[in-house]
Amino acid sequence: MRRWMPIRQVEMDDNLRIWRSFSIGSLFDLMMLDTRQYDRSITDLYWNTNYIHAISDDAGRTMMGSRQESWFYNSLSASHDRGAAWRVIGSQTVFSRINQAAVYGNVNPYNYDQWDGYQANRNRTLHHLSTNNISNNIVISGDSHANWVSDLVADYGTDSPLGVEFAGTAISSPPPAGENNIPDANAESDWFNKHNPELQWNEMLYRGYYELQITREQVRALFFGTPNILNRNPHEIPLANFTVKKDENQLERPVGGGQAESGSLKNGKIMLTYLTNNTETGEWFVTEHGRQVSHANNTSVSGSVFISVPINGSSGSNSSH
Repeated sequence: MRRWMPIRQVEMDDNLRIWRSFSIGSLFDLMMLDTRQYDRSITDLYWNTNYIHAISDDAGRTMMGSRQESWFYNSLSASHDRGAAWRVIGSQTVFSRINQAAVYGNVNPYNYDQWDGYQANRNRTLHHLSTNNISNNIVISGDSHANWVSDLVADYGTDSPLGVEFAGTAISSPPPAGENNIPDANAESDWFNKHNPELQWNEMLYRGYYELQITREQVRALFFGTPNILNRNPHEIPLANFTVKKDENQLERPVGGGQAESGSLKNGKIMLTYLTNNTETGEWFVTEHGRQVSHANNTSVSGSVFISVPINGSSGSNSSH
């Protein structure tokens, strides 16, 4: 089940258009794509996976349609030309290549409903960024029911960083590895990290959100999870923090400061503390082990992200979903 969210009509002659952009001064341009419906080539519907796998690199396949794609590339170039410090790209599906054979098997090892099913379109995007020297790109995405943080590269296996992707989990759906199952969830995350060079952190258990803190010098991403989604409560666990320095185009090393609460961190450690913050009172406490629970009938809201930017030299916040 997906919920309809009303927004202002972008174009009077096109009722289906929701892709649009926002300029936040000279700090960043936010480009919100429609990678779900607008003129999208046929996707993986579960009964046609073999077929979609076979055509996943076809040059004629498009994630967004030629009109939106042209707008997207022109917007990226215009943002670069006007001197915006960052480009933040909102995608409903995960952009980075992620081998998920541990889940799907070796015959069809990718999620072809994501950008992995539209490889030529993704390559065109990366080629545009690379050939036009458009740097400082941040992709924010979701709808995978897990947390993913990856470096973006133009050519896999080469050192050509173009930015970073932050992909968020759902808020209320059950976790992929099963409820209350930290060992299996983290073991699955270890497999993903081992078999995906660009993937730097992934986490399969906690439901939650992440926050972007954007300044001219850096972008920080703070991931949070809740130990209990059975009922409404103010409790959250800090899961991991990441930094992208201006003009570095990749995550600062050591990734995540070398430590995360859960999941799998490349060249880092996972330290299970269960340290939880009551966001209403400010109290910190250690939550009970195994409190990660959910209702199977809850509606999933995927990839929640809050963006905060400095206002008049202080830390103000605006939110975007």
